Parts: sequence; C-alpha cells; structure tokens
Amino acid sequence: MSDNVAQALAFINSATLKPVEVGLHSRAAVLSEQKDRGKYLGEPGKDGAATIGPILVSVLANLSEDNRTDIANCLEYASRHAAQEVGEDIHTPEYWTKFERSFHLLGWFRRKHQRSEDFIHGQTTGAQNLGDYLIDNVKSNPLYSSTEREVIIRAFQSLRSQPDKRAFFKRFTAGGNKGSIGVSVATVTNGTLRMLFSGFTFSCSAVVDDYLISSIQNIDVAVKKDEVIFEADQNAMDASRGQLGASLDEMTGDYIDSVDI
Repeated sequence: MSDNVAQALAFINSATLKPVEVGLHSRAAVLSEQKDRGKYLGEPGKDGAATIGPILVSVLANLSEDNRTDIANCLEYASRHAAQEVGEDIHTPEYWTKFERSFHLLGWFRRKHQRSEDFIHGQTTGAQNLGDYLIDNVKSNPLYSSTEREVIIRAFQSLRSQPDKRAFFKRFTAGGNKGSIGVSVATVTNGTLRMLFSGFTFSCSAVVDDYLISSIQNIDVAVKKDEVIFEADQNAMDASRGQLGASLDEMTGDYIDSVDI
C-alpha cells in the first residue's frame, strides 16, 4: 500500500464532518434513486455541473463515471471537514485553507498554489453583482482552457437563472456582509484527473443577500482568492472510493444539487 493510499484511508477513518440539515433534497431519498453522488455531475460523454456546499463544480465530458464519483465525494468530504474544523464562520480564507488541506489528504497532489487580493468599489466596478465579478474572473484567468472557461460560465449562467437551485446554493455562500464561493472545473489530461479550484471570500461594507445576483453598486467589497491546481493520485482514488462513499452515505441531509448546463 502506497503512502498516499494509507494517508487517504486513515484520514477518512478519523475525520469528523460537519452535519448538514435535511431540506428539499433529502439525501436518503435522492441517493436511493441516484445510487452515486457522481450522477449529479451528469453522464460520461457530456459536460456536467453541480453545487456541492459552497462550491460550484463543472466537469468536462471526458470524465468517466468513477472520475465524477471521485470529484463529488472528495469535494463534499473535504468541504464538510473544513467546516467542522473552522466552526460557525466558514466565510473566511481559513476555511479554504482547511478545505485544500483536507482535499490533499484524500489523495490529491497540489501542483500549483497562489493567493491574491482585490478590492471592488461598488460605484465604479463594471460588475453589477458578485456573480458578474466571478464570471469576469473566469474569463480573464489564463489557467483555464477555452473549453473549461466555456463550461464554467454556462454553469454560472444556469445556476443564476434557476431560483430554487440558487436558493439552495445561497444556504452555504451568504453570511450577511461576508460570503464565500468556490469555483472548480475538472478534466482528464494525459490520463490524469485534474481539477483547477478557486476559493473566494468576500468582506462587504453592507449586507449582501445573494452573492450571485444581489446588486453591489453601493457596496465596497474586499476579495481574497486562493487558487490551486490539483491532480489525483489514481491509486488513492481507486482504493478509497468505496470507503469514502460509505462514510458519506452515513450522513443525511442536503449538500449537493445538480446544475443543468
């Protein structure tokens, strides 16, 4: 057994996850039909997207069924473990730091990591809301391929146009004058499962109701961004998939929802 496999299995056995509340999409009911969290990300051969806690994740068509399962399971496990670690306030850079560490412990290598800060003057920015700001960030980010960029933007536009799914996402992203949103996209490159992840935290001069659509025209926003390129250790994914899924299946409640793109 490799060190990465042993590390992933030990982490799954020992970690504590933050409980989630039962809501409209009770996991017990949904998973009895879906059987697999990866189904929320669509079928192989098609692009897909879902919200997993505070993260909007998109996947390219070349991901297999197992790839989609691994992405969904790892994102949920790492984000809920990070929430348990930081306590009540997840709308901080510390939350994304904890998330990235948890994701790494599940068998993902960090190939690139960078941090940046920005400040949005509400009366002078070209963005009407923070959803526009995030889309503009995707458009200008040189780390995305044109295909990845297009899929992420479609996911954002779809999510913003569906009030019920947007309300579900808001439960995890809006905290009054503070908010947090994760943006990720996964693809397979040269046989390796790869994910580009960006974690944003927002500190606002006034309360923002919905961090995807509410106007920020009279609000100033301090933005912190954590960005990581992850690559999966496929041996760790294969060895831990069943145990990770079983561990998550023991928890009930709402945490994941599909986004039609």
